[in-house]
Amino acid sequence: MSEQTPLPDSGRVPLPPPPSDDEMRATSERIDELTRVSELRGIDDTDAQADLWDALFALDRWWFIARGELPDVQPLVVDVDGRLMVLAFTSPERARQHGLARGLSEDEAGRLLALPSSGFVDDAVARERAGVFGVLFDVEGKGPYAPLGALDAMRRFGLDRQARRSADASASPPPAAATPAATASPAAPPAPIPIPAPSPVGPDRFAPPTDAPVLVVAHDGRRLRRQLVGTGIGVLLALALLAALVTWAITSTALLWIVVALWLLPTLLPIATFSEYVGAARRRGRPSLSVHASAVVIDGSVVVPWDSVTRVSWVDGPAGNLAGAAGRPMKRLSIIARLFAIGDGKRLVNFHLRDHDEVRRHAGSEGTTRLVDPTRATPSLPADAAHAYVVLTDALGSTDFAAMTVVLHRLVEARGLGWSRAAE
Repeated sequence: MSEQTPLPDSGRVPLPPPPSDDEMRATSERIDELTRVSELRGIDDTDAQADLWDALFALDRWWFIARGELPDVQPLVVDVDGRLMVLAFTSPERARQHGLARGLSEDEAGRLLALPSSGFVDDAVARERAGVFGVLFDVEGKGPYAPLGALDAMRRFGLDRQARRSADASASPPPAAATPAATASPAAPPAPIPIPAPSPVGPDRFAPPTDAPVLVVAHDGRRLRRQLVGTGIGVLLALALLAALVTWAITSTALLWIVVALWLLPTLLPIATFSEYVGAARRRGRPSLSVHASAVVIDGSVVVPWDSVTRVSWVDGPAGNLAGAAGRPMKRLSIIARLFAIGDGKRLVNFHLRDHDEVRRHAGSEGTTRLVDPTRATPSLPADAAHAYVVLTDALGSTDFAAMTVVLHRLVEARGLGWSRAAE
C-alpha cells in the first residue's frame, strides 16, 4: 500500500509519522461507536454530535482514495443521493477496502492520499465552490457526513466547547485560608471597578453585518430547477384541462359551466406556486438565512441581533395527507402532488425575541411578513413567543434541513441560548 504526497495547496501542516495499524484500527472503532451513539440519540443531542466530530477533527490526517496523476492528484468524489461527496476514511485500510469494493484494481485501491485534517477543513470552501457538497466518512452503511461549508464552524464550535469545559474544570478555586486577626495588615484601598464600554444601541445594532457569515442557507439550485419544471408542467396541464372544459361547456349543456367555475381555483394554485418559484429564481443572489457573529439576517433584509434572541426553535413537519388517500402520507409520491408542488411538509426556523417591538420597528415593511407576536392575541403565552421566522420549505429538502439544524444548533448553543423543536 502506498501513500501519496499530500496536495500542494492542502499540505500547509507537515504530517507526523502515521500511527501503527493497531492504533488506527482502535481509533476507527472508537469513531464507529461514537457514530452509533450519535445516530441513536439523534440530531437534537448536541453533545453526541460534537463528540463524534471532535474525534474526527482530532485525527492528524484523513485518508482518501487518490484519483488523477501527479501533480494533479485529488480525493475521490462520488455522487451520493444527488450530492457530490468527498469520500474520507479514518484509516488507510478502510480506504483500500472501499476502493476494492468499488471495483478498483489492487494498484488503484492502494493509491491513497493522506491530507492533514486541519488543511482539508481550511480548503473546504474552495472545494465547495468547485461544486462538491460535503465529506462522507468510512461509507460503512451510513457514515457521518457534513456539508463542506459547515466544517470550519463545526471545528470552531468543538474548540470553544473544549475551552469552556477546561475553564469550568479550573473555575472552582481552593478555599482561602483565614488570616489571623493579629497579623492582618491595614486594608488596602479597593481597586477601581472597570466600567465596560457601552454596547452599541439604537440603529447600529440593526445595521446589516459586514463580517463574513458563518452559516448561509439559500435555495438549492437543483431543487429549484425541479420545482420550476414540475410546477410549469402543472400550469400547462391545468390550463389545458380548463380550455377543454370551456370548449365542452360552449358546445354542451350550461350545467358544465359549474364544472368550469369549480376548476378555476385548482388552476390558480399551480400558477401561484410557479410564480413563487420564479421569484425565488430571481432572488438567487439573496440567501434565505445568513448567520453572522453579531446578528441573523432573514431574506437579506430583516436583521435580528443576537442580543435580542432568547432561544431558537425549528419545525420539520411531515408531508400532509392526500385528499381521498385514506390518510396515507403523500411524501410527494403522487404525480399530481409533484406537478402542483404541494404536500412537501413544513420547514422553518424561529428566532424568539425579548424585544419584538424594537426589532419590528427597525425591520420596517419587511418585518410584517417575517415577524409575529402571538402574545397580543393570547396574553398567557410567554413573552418570547414573539419571534422572527424564516421559511425553508421550498429552499431545502428534509435531508439538507436536518444537516443545517445540526450546524445552527451548535452556533446557538455556543451563545448560551435555548434550542428546541417547536410545536407545529
